[in-house]
Amino acid sequence: MERLKEIPPLMSDRTHAPTVRPRSRSAKSSITKSTLPREPAYEPGDLRNALVMEGRRMFEESGATELSLRALARRLGVSEAAPSRHFSGKDELLAAIARSGFEELAAQRKQIAAQHLAALPKARRMMLSYVQYAQDHVGLFDLMTGPRLMQVFRRGDMEQSSNVSYDFFATSVFELALENGWSRKQLELLSHAAWSMEHGVASLILAGRTPRTDSGLETQGMVEFSIDLFLASVAAGPAEFERLRSLV
Repeated sequence: MERLKEIPPLMSDRTHAPTVRPRSRSAKSSITKSTLPREPAYEPGDLRNALVMEGRRMFEESGATELSLRALARRLGVSEAAPSRHFSGKDELLAAIARSGFEELAAQRKQIAAQHLAALPKARRMMLSYVQYAQDHVGLFDLMTGPRLMQVFRRGDMEQSSNVSYDFFATSVFELALENGWSRKQLELLSHAAWSMEHGVASLILAGRTPRTDSGLETQGMVEFSIDLFLASVAAGPAEFERLRSLV
């Protein structure tokens, strides 16, 4: 943000109004330039992608639950009708914005998978990456996982991008489970339980519900403990799970 120029102090002994000098040619031209529309903030021919990226920034800046197409167009220096030439409506644009988030999360998880970690630390990092992404992109994450988007836009490209991210995560849980004696028919149950764990923790943090203010807990420590507790139960194996389950 441009720093405001310091206002000179008032002169208490001034008794006459200051002389008003005519504006110089350069001052006049600078004022004229400031009133002109600014140059479009995107590469020519790439307006569709610019709308997605600028819309995403609007969500991340304010945690908005709604997007103003008028404000979006104004930020890019284009007409209010410009978005309609690239998207059939606001929901299609929102789906594209959400898809960009899933693609980014998938890229992060792909990097984790490429490190060839052992099963337990790999699954741990996959789950931590989800919670951290939610904390780093609050408004975007709310759009990605919330009820705002129409069901029709949850199919197609957005769903495919979400599935890529989920598959990296689920595969890591499967590897840990198979390594510790779980049967293949239990794998989907385990991955859904893990998904519920990571998403539940992320959602509670973003809602300001955990950790409780009277608990004295530090957020990251609470997140790691919760994920470690879940993964420890997976690593303990199905026999220990069934033994404990028989006690309830």
